[in-house]
Amino acid sequence: MSEREKLIKMVLENEQIKRYKTIEKLINDNKEIKGKMNQLKSIQKQLVNAKHIQKEEAVKQFQVRYDELLSEIENYPLMSEYMALQGDINDMIQAIQDIIEDGIEKDMNQS
Repeated sequence: MSEREKLIKMVLENEQIKRYKTIEKLINDNKEIKGKMNQLKSIQKQLVNAKHIQKEEAVKQFQVRYDELLSEIENYPLMSEYMALQGDINDMIQAIQDIIEDGIEKDMNQS
């Protein structure tokens, strides 16, 4: 088994990732939550765009709507856990990426 395959296996067998996938399936099967998540993503994009073009009033409006919708979403059972797991998994992936980049950099410096 290659190092790549070992890493993939380790990640896929991680309990947090398994739990995340279970909750994600429940969310994706719930049309109401999925719709709100899609709305949240859309508002987030509009918020980023408004910030980019420095439309302060639009930023305020999008931020208020984003916060309201996020609060609604967090009130669904399992959503807080889902979002916390998402953050933990992102941190884990970032740590793996850092380890890989450090290893590549060390290998290049030794050559």
